Amino acid sequence: MEVRILPNRVIAVNENETLMEALTRHQLPVDNICNGQGTCGKCKVRMIGNISAPSAQDLKHLSEVELEAGFRLACTVAPEEGMVIELNFVESQDRKESALLGMKIATLNTKVEKMCVTLNKPSLDDERGDWDRVMDALCAITGKKYEYPSLYVLKKVSEVLRAESYVLTVTVFENEILEIEPGDTTKRLYGVAVDIGTTSVGLALYDLMDGNLQKVVSIENEQTAYGADVISRISFAKASQENARTMRSAVRRTINHLLKELESKTGVLRSEIYKMSIVGNTTMHHLLLGLDVSHLAVSPFVSVCNKPLEFSASELGLEINTQAKVFLLPNIGSFVGGDTVGAIVGAPEVLEPGNHLLIDLGTNCELFLKTDQTMMACSTAAGPAFEGAGIAYGMRAKQGAIEGVSITESGVNCEVIGGQDPIGICGSGLIEAIDEMKQAGVINKQGKVTVPDTADNLSADLRQRIRPTEKGREFILAYGTDQRSDVTINQKDVGELQLAKGAVCAGIKTLVEMAGISVSELDSVVLSGTFATYLKANNILNIGLVPDISPEKIKMVGNAAHVGAIRTLLNHQEMEMTHELYKKIRHIELGGSAKFSNYFMNSMYLERLS
Repeated sequence: MEVRILPNRVIAVNENETLMEALTRHQLPVDNICNGQGTCGKCKVRMIGNISAPSAQDLKHLSEVELEAGFRLACTVAPEEGMVIELNFVESQDRKESALLGMKIATLNTKVEKMCVTLNKPSLDDERGDWDRVMDALCAITGKKYEYPSLYVLKKVSEVLRAESYVLTVTVFENEILEIEPGDTTKRLYGVAVDIGTTSVGLALYDLMDGNLQKVVSIENEQTAYGADVISRISFAKASQENARTMRSAVRRTINHLLKELESKTGVLRSEIYKMSIVGNTTMHHLLLGLDVSHLAVSPFVSVCNKPLEFSASELGLEINTQAKVFLLPNIGSFVGGDTVGAIVGAPEVLEPGNHLLIDLGTNCELFLKTDQTMMACSTAAGPAFEGAGIAYGMRAKQGAIEGVSITESGVNCEVIGGQDPIGICGSGLIEAIDEMKQAGVINKQGKVTVPDTADNLSADLRQRIRPTEKGREFILAYGTDQRSDVTINQKDVGELQLAKGAVCAGIKTLVEMAGISVSELDSVVLSGTFATYLKANNILNIGLVPDISPEKIKMVGNAAHVGAIRTLLNHQEMEMTHELYKKIRHIELGGSAKFSNYFMNSMYLERLS
């Protein structure tokens, strides 16, 4: 059986397979927050031909406008011959490159270097072996001793020497020979810094000769097809060895796809990339390596390995130079991974004298607190609401996502990525919308949406935007079209945001108390993450995401985890620093903390919290 995917794709569908399963198997873009359980309502597809009757889940999650326009949930559709499906092929908005372009590394020290060597040709008077000839010349130039060559190098040495009349380039990492090439290629030396996020994966390509950024690319992590958060992915991976291999392949395929994109956009061959540094949370780290994740999500929450790791690209199936060095930053604990260590390296001001709090916001939220006496870190169960999951019209930062909201008596003004009609709302827009709704009186500090008939303080326009639904009252941010529903925030959405921000705020209070200081004694609060870049200090204070503190102490630093990966790529001393840093950080498990539970209940209010 075949199904047509607009504009120009036809896929084969297996018997007894849902449309969601078929799309996932063919690596086509479809949101799968609940792993096909029919509970999230996010896997919307539009059926153009052979439209199926709506299921109970369709009727529950889709509006009448969407149903009339042919939208269905992919997880409920049983494919039929002749079906024609329209998917949303819009890529996530790439907001990373502009933030990294101005970044300069103080000291360039990659430990990877290229040397051009000219050799004497063999003769009856000089019968040294080809590799002996290379080593003698190299040692004469550098005065170093090198490790024995790999079989990969030995197999090609004879051909390489004779290809350019005994002129060749040797690539070394410290005292290890990585590669040999014919001729002089000393100007072509590149590295890649990788940020494996739960939601998206980003790659930054750097010239290792001068430390200049060449290109940044990012795309959705293919693992999202198997769940939006780390818990759902752990559950999927531990179900079977086949599932675990599927997860490993998905993230490696995502990275390799981006490597191909870098090659096509820059002309830098993947074989010219000799070094890679990787950050990711502990689950992403384990799934990339194919490690057992079954103990991460059950007490006492034990990882396979926290130490910094080093591999060759070929060992990990990454399509750069096969002998390239791949470094993974160390983890701190089960839910505080190398991305947190990367964020600390990427925002080094948090290690300066004084009391500094780092908040890494994303699909997961990690907190790092440094005082003059201690360093500690924890993960909060914030859930993926900040990335749009669990929110009726929540979406990632793509074209059509509302990213900013202002509310006045005359109505609602929405800033939309791409300047087009809105189709949903991303995390930064959600936080600003909730704050604006609270300030306007549409919701109160408990998060309850106002009853319009009794809201004398609201203008007629704002009252008309509040309407009842089966899930409680909702507020219309933007009116829809004949094919798209109104974009709204409902009572459940407000509650999801309260749970997420309450967990972050409670985590902060718990860490601060355990460190023996008060919130007012913090010298800085540093928010990292691409999503956090677009937040405003007053919004996060007004809704109580962060305990009340002087706005001047709050700083947004962008995707510090990725910056940390870049810094360790360009200066190997930074990588070596992480070898000691992770040992000094005390991992705090909040799951069984009575302090955290008490603070959590009091952190749900949408107001400035002391």
